[in-house]
Amino acid sequence: MTIKLVATDMDGTLLRDDKTFDTERFNRILDAMDERGIQFVVASGNQLPKLHHYLDSYRKRPLTYIAENGAYIADQEKDILISGFSEKTVNQIIATLANFPQVGVILSGHKNAYLPIERAEPIASLMKDYLDFLGADYNGDVSAMDFIRTWYPNAVYIDNYDVLSEDTIVKFALQTKRRETAQILAQLIDQLPPNVVPVTSGFGAIDLISRGVNKGSALKWLGEQLNIKPEEMVAFGDAANDAEMLNYVGTGVAMENATPALKATADVVIGHNNDGGVLAYLEEILELVDEGRV
Repeated sequence: MTIKLVATDMDGTLLRDDKTFDTERFNRILDAMDERGIQFVVASGNQLPKLHHYLDSYRKRPLTYIAENGAYIADQEKDILISGFSEKTVNQIIATLANFPQVGVILSGHKNAYLPIERAEPIASLMKDYLDFLGADYNGDVSAMDFIRTWYPNAVYIDNYDVLSEDTIVKFALQTKRRETAQILAQLIDQLPPNVVPVTSGFGAIDLISRGVNKGSALKWLGEQLNIKPEEMVAFGDAANDAEMLNYVGTGVAMENATPALKATADVVIGHNNDGGVLAYLEEILELVDEGRV
């Protein structure tokens, strides 16, 4: 078996809980992958600007980004594929979410992320609750918008939805109380239009994406463009929104800290994200490549 492409999730996978990773080690691995012609793909539920922030020092490297849980594919120079909702579907989702006033909502578009003013404080409060749960440091004195821009750098307030017609909405990002996530997820499945799928990435976060659009479908499309077969791919993840990707590739790798459901379906379970599990496994793969065993 030949390895031609490696894809990894970010939060809870490549990144430690403090949102950092071992850059020196990663540099060595990227150099080795470049020398062997192995494509590196970042596959995340995050917006593209946030992925650029995480990997700012790698902007000159030949990385490919799958953002917004598969709805947005780009390389370092240009957008490659954008899979957005129709205006009708956006309006249907907005109408459904009116039944969930306690849920924080951000509409993620190609140009900007849009934060309804009435949802600003709830989503900031819920995101802070998530960070408290992790024991992470943050500045609790900043405004709700400044806090949210930590994750959505291009976020803007909106007081109505008319502006959305000028953009392509690719994802609705919801934040719930952790103990209510499963119940809200079930209710959304019942109430959303059939072409919209809610997926959770853990810690109270629920993303609404188009049915058939996910990290796995994005990898399939990308592989077809690059003439890379699924059995020539390895992918890493930790949460439900990684399931299609891990199921699609030849070797699906779950983290030690992954959900039980994802670990049950993965081909391999490796170390914890806080211990550099992805980097350690990539080093093993590169050794096997050099030995001619993969």
